[in-house]
Amino acid sequence: KEEMLYSNFEQSKHLFHLVFTFGCRQFIYASSCAVYGNLPSPYTEDLTPAPLNAYGESKAAFDEWILDRNNKTNCNVVGLRYSNVYGIGESHKGRRASMIYQMIEKMKKGESPKLFKDGEQKRDWIYIKDVVKANLQALGFKGVGIFNCGSGKSTSFNDLVKIINNKLNANIQPEWIDCPFPEKYQSNTKTNMNKAARELNFAPSYDCDAGIEDMITEMKKAGI
Repeated sequence: KEEMLYSNFEQSKHLFHLVFTFGCRQFIYASSCAVYGNLPSPYTEDLTPAPLNAYGESKAAFDEWILDRNNKTNCNVVGLRYSNVYGIGESHKGRRASMIYQMIEKMKKGESPKLFKDGEQKRDWIYIKDVVKANLQALGFKGVGIFNCGSGKSTSFNDLVKIINNKLNANIQPEWIDCPFPEKYQSNTKTNMNKAARELNFAPSYDCDAGIEDMITEMKKAGI
């Protein structure tokens, strides 16, 4: 926990002070929907954070610190609370790669993806091209604000298997395993994207079906 707080909280504060000292007045950083824990979805940005783990705690701590900067520094700040991001170029992450990436890699080889029983847990997945668009839109924001960055939709792991099978023209079934940390596992994430649409003029373009199709196409182009 101490290492997580150091990396995501203390070092983020240090980075903010550093770039501000050298003249930066537009600061965009990565927060996370992990701050919401198992609060009822869809999540709105005004909910009081209830993280389930040290990662979520560290992100919530920096969000709180940033919001406290409002009117104290002449700097525009946007925190994007990323939901589950996926896309090509994740191979270097290993086990930290998105579940969608890991599932595609396994299923391309004819292997069964491992899912926690019973696969009906849901996630709000956002495609990397939408994340890029959100960051570009955030460049024009004036003030200090925290915004959800998701698709605004929930998709179960079972439905992901169906989508990937369809795109790969396969029929691979998952391998079921027990969740080793059920009390710290987010069971259903979904973001409310109204604030981002209203204040950043950002709306996601890809649902899971379109995002996974584009991702597999890009992987083929790149020879991955």
